[in-house]
Amino acid sequence: MAVFTAIGAAVGASIAGSAVVGAVVGGLVGLSVGMGVKSMKKSKAAMSQVATVTEEITAVSEEATAVEQTRIGVQQEQIATQAEQEKLAVRRSRRQAIREAQIQRARALNVASAAGAGESSAVSGGTASIGSNLASALGYSSQQSGLSENITMLRQEEADLSSQIAGLYGQANVLQAQQGVALSRAGMYSSQASSFFGMGMNIASIGSGFAKI
Repeated sequence: MAVFTAIGAAVGASIAGSAVVGAVVGGLVGLSVGMGVKSMKKSKAAMSQVATVTEEITAVSEEATAVEQTRIGVQQEQIATQAEQEKLAVRRSRRQAIREAQIQRARALNVASAAGAGESSAVSGGTASIGSNLASALGYSSQQSGLSENITMLRQEEADLSSQIAGLYGQANVLQAQQGVALSRAGMYSSQASSFFGMGMNIASIGSGFAKI
């Protein structure tokens, strides 16, 4: 800033035509110009910060979008697993109804058979159906348990992804606030620079008026 003051003094002397008046005028002009340059540098630094924060916001937004797409994929997998579980329940219900009908039929034939018939084909058929039904029930239980476990894991994964997305959006909001502050500072410093430069021109104009007196 001392450099601008010295230059302003030399210029002021040539404008005012008097060393004393010129020194005063030039010093004020140089000070105004120096302050203006300083404000312009601050404005440039603030705009540089705005650019940096903007890049960070873009990166966070892209990451949030990627995580959101992953979450959607997990939701779709969860829906598909639930649909598979429901289809499995429907198939089991139909098989169970058929087997129960077979058992009822076997029992009816057994009751209708003569006393002391022993291991009739009807009795054997009923026993086989009961055993088959038990094996099917055990298999169904294992499948349902596995599907339920998968659904629980998918729900937890979805919850974790949702939490991550919320954190990223929160980070983006903080960065946007910083961006707003930096923009405000850049505008303020730019306005100050204009004011200082305008002040310097006015002082130079006043000094020129002294030279005409």
